[in-house]
Amino acid sequence: MTSQLVDFLNDQLSKAAPPALAVAFSGGMDSTVLLHAFSTLPAARELGLRVLHVDHGLQADSSAWASHCVAVCNALALPIQVLRCQVDQQAGLGLEGAARNARYAALSGALVAGEWLATAQHQDDQAETLLLRLLRASGTAGLGAMRSQRALGRATLWRPLLGCPREVLQAYAIDHDLTWIEDPANADPRHQRSWLRQQVMPLLRARWPQAGAALAASAGLLAADADLLEPQIQAALTACSEADSRTLVITALLDLAPTMRAHVLRRWLQFAGADPLPQRLHVRISHELINAAADGQPLIRYRQTRIQRYRGWLHVSVGEPAELPTQMIEWDGR
Repeated sequence: MTSQLVDFLNDQLSKAAPPALAVAFSGGMDSTVLLHAFSTLPAARELGLRVLHVDHGLQADSSAWASHCVAVCNALALPIQVLRCQVDQQAGLGLEGAARNARYAALSGALVAGEWLATAQHQDDQAETLLLRLLRASGTAGLGAMRSQRALGRATLWRPLLGCPREVLQAYAIDHDLTWIEDPANADPRHQRSWLRQQVMPLLRARWPQAGAALAASAGLLAADADLLEPQIQAALTACSEADSRTLVITALLDLAPTMRAHVLRRWLQFAGADPLPQRLHVRISHELINAAADGQPLIRYRQTRIQRYRGWLHVSVGEPAELPTQMIEWDGR
């Protein structure tokens, strides 16, 4: 099984053919297996294989974790760069979301143009992601869950293990006597993914042993459907847009079928850099903004995103203050 994993990764590497390769290494079991397996492949080393570790500073032992990662890379004769970041816990994203944003921002800044960053998400992670997005009432694109590749700044994020169940990684780690860090957050049921992993997935597998593979396969089918819709969504978004990509024309939105309008709004907000909105807010945008009186200026705020109707347009801004600044002026009565 362990040789199967190396063969699988070698096949993924030859198909993807990245120009340069880095690995995101947390020190946990999954990324330890990914890094070790890549280190055995001459083709990976020929791409300048290097390692990036993000220290979020959220755990008291985070500096010790970084030292562990450095020691592992030294033993494998691989260069490693430790990135330290600040997690904004007041951003309204929750600890998991804020840490994820900070992590990807740090990784993106450390990558060079064209480089590929391999991360260790696997088939079980994909199944959990689909369930979480179903519970958040995500659209077709969201239910496609994690893609094997996506842009990350000027680089590419690559998930070569999405076709591998976690048990394959566990077997590899045991056979090669690997050591890794157990992040206590992964066992904390306060985190949605941890609770799902501990409570829900074992029940599903007890009744349907192939539940993880089936859910991951469903995510792949939904991703393919989303890709088929993409040209239509882009054309509709273009028809509703003007020169300023932060605005949409209300009358053009009203001409769309409700389902396509929802796709257009999601894509527009994504391009603006907004966090994904829950379904209830999409309903509010339709009822309170798009269908508002022509002279109204209704406003919806979500985290750092501000969406407002003004005359015949829908406007979005991200990262602006929650309230507009006030200004005191003197008026002499004239």
